[in-house]
Amino acid sequence: MIPAYLSFRQVKDLDLWRSSVGVVTILLFTVIFTGPGCVLLGLQSGKQTDTHAEDIINRIQAFNAQISTSKGTGELTLIHGGRKEKYKIIWAAQSPNRLRMTLLMSGHPVETIASTGQWVTFASHTGAHEPHSAASKDPDLDPYINIPLRLSELVSLLLGKVPKRPFDRAWILPEKPNTVFASQSFSSEIQECLMNETGIPTRYRVLDKKMNLILGIWYSQFFKRDNFILPGVITIKDGDQRIMKIALNDIMPNIHIKESVFRLTGS
Repeated sequence: MIPAYLSFRQVKDLDLWRSSVGVVTILLFTVIFTGPGCVLLGLQSGKQTDTHAEDIINRIQAFNAQISTSKGTGELTLIHGGRKEKYKIIWAAQSPNRLRMTLLMSGHPVETIASTGQWVTFASHTGAHEPHSAASKDPDLDPYINIPLRLSELVSLLLGKVPKRPFDRAWILPEKPNTVFASQSFSSEIQECLMNETGIPTRYRVLDKKMNLILGIWYSQFFKRDNFILPGVITIKDGDQRIMKIALNDIMPNIHIKESVFRLTGS
């Protein structure tokens, strides 16, 4: 069954359905969880940027920047309250904001999300609802499904990248030399990036003004494909201990994708 806790909130911009099947496709990417102490807030306020830290976070944000498209298959697992549900996924993605992803259960397609870069469409393969479309180049998903991500950030995950958020200040704590913090003026968010000993990003988090983590993504099981180092597993967790794992079982970076792939018939 599709988890009952995955549900859209109604907004006037888009008449989203409340079918649990339709909800799963997008809400699979939900990421909200709690984080570290308020010492970071003091470092954020009025602190000049550390040029060394700024250089590091620029390199982290440039991780796999040469990948512009990907196609692949994988598995998506949802874990919450002792319940575990697993889906097969098939996707095609193009930076910065084109995506087509189909969710399958027991070999049968359930839902598809498609974005042309101008329009976003949600379609059910089970007859749960009619296709729903909205004009948007890079929608903020928070007003629609209550998660702090933009569509382009979802695409980034499927390209093996770290989501990019603007910053104009960066710093490193002496006791955490492999962790870089960054913030943007007039924003209450603090970004945190953790690297392994080889300089590969393994964790990305965003703290809110109350020092709770808004966004958390872990990258693991790296492998090499076409001279790129890609994460085999991407894990996302929220404050309710909901866990989502995306296994990128077969990914083809920088493969040609026809523009028509990102359009759904009847949208």
